[in-house]
Amino acid sequence: MATFGRNSTIRIFIADDDATTRTVLRLLLQEQSCIVVGEASDGERAFELCSTLKPQIAFLDIDMPKLNGNQVAQKLRTHYPDIGIVIVSALSTVDNVEEAKLSGASAFIVKPFTAAKLIQAMEACLKKTRHRAGMPG
Repeated sequence: MATFGRNSTIRIFIADDDATTRTVLRLLLQEQSCIVVGEASDGERAFELCSTLKPQIAFLDIDMPKLNGNQVAQKLRTHYPDIGIVIVSALSTVDNVEEAKLSGASAFIVKPFTAAKLIQAMEACLKKTRHRAGMPG
């Protein structure tokens, strides 16, 4: 159960232009008792929905139309610094990982991913959120 010691489940947002990837992510996260509060297939819509839905963690595909995952991450980090950000990519290049870090992502996972990798990424996000809030973590 992905409550990570909290009293409530984790609220997740998923953005990926591939419907199959969104479905797989949603199912894996729901198996971990997460609540998927919304989904988008492009970066512009992802930012709009995250602004409204205020998830705890946003999973953002690196390669999406309109705004890519890193651009969405930068905007989220600026406007909503408490949202944890996980960049998802099929390519784990040094440049992709570095750009994800610079955009404010707390974690980077590579497709295809496992439930264990998703949990590690969520833990990294929650740890950074607690750190920013000055809580032990």
